[in-house]
Amino acid sequence: MILFLGMALTAESQVWFEAAAKGTYGFKGFLNTNIMDDGRVNYELPTGYAYGGRFGVNFGYYNGVSIEALLANNTQKFEVEGPTGGTQNYSINWKATDLYLLYRLYGEKTFLELGPKLSRLSSVDQIITTNNIDAKYPVVIGEDYRDYWSAALGFGTYVFGVSNFSLMLGARFEYALQDFVGEQGKAKNLPLPTLTPAYTNYKSSSPYSIQVCMELNFGLGYFAKAACGRRGFFFKYDSY
Repeated sequence: MILFLGMALTAESQVWFEAAAKGTYGFKGFLNTNIMDDGRVNYELPTGYAYGGRFGVNFGYYNGVSIEALLANNTQKFEVEGPTGGTQNYSINWKATDLYLLYRLYGEKTFLELGPKLSRLSSVDQIITTNNIDAKYPVVIGEDYRDYWSAALGFGTYVFGVSNFSLMLGARFEYALQDFVGEQGKAKNLPLPTLTPAYTNYKSSSPYSIQVCMELNFGLGYFAKAACGRRGFFFKYDSY
């Protein structure tokens, strides 16, 4: 008992480890000011989702760093007026692995997070529908559309928890810092290759995301330095 008291842990020296299953849903697409300002184009507001996992390292009560890997499904749709009447419908669907490195600032029952995200494309399908006939427009990942970096900002709150398990709900906002369209895609007038007349001044297509997030967190344990000066120890959470 005396030995245990001599090794009492100081909270600020503790390093906490946790893992989480995560899912998101909300608005996901891309912004292009040429298209947004074009009266010939109906700019739709699409939805998308992502799911995956998170590993977090928390330092004391207030600061933490987390790494996330989410499989994301994104869509952008347009309805375009044809030059001789009628309409064309565009649907650009892309799947990506979103990799995050985020700093978290914790409050009493809330958190704020921010950091970079890298979206690695796994597939891109571009469908152009004319007179109810779908045609798949050929695109090449890395040349027509490419991976991109984004800035991410989010917040959340604790909902409930038992033992080493907790549920967190929040929201996250993301905006790409790079053009989604590659150099070859620019030459093809992507993302609207059949628009006539084409735009004479190129504007970038920047993916964005406004998502509701849910996390199922599992405490793995903590590493702390004993207050009496002994070396650090790793403790696994107890289940009750």
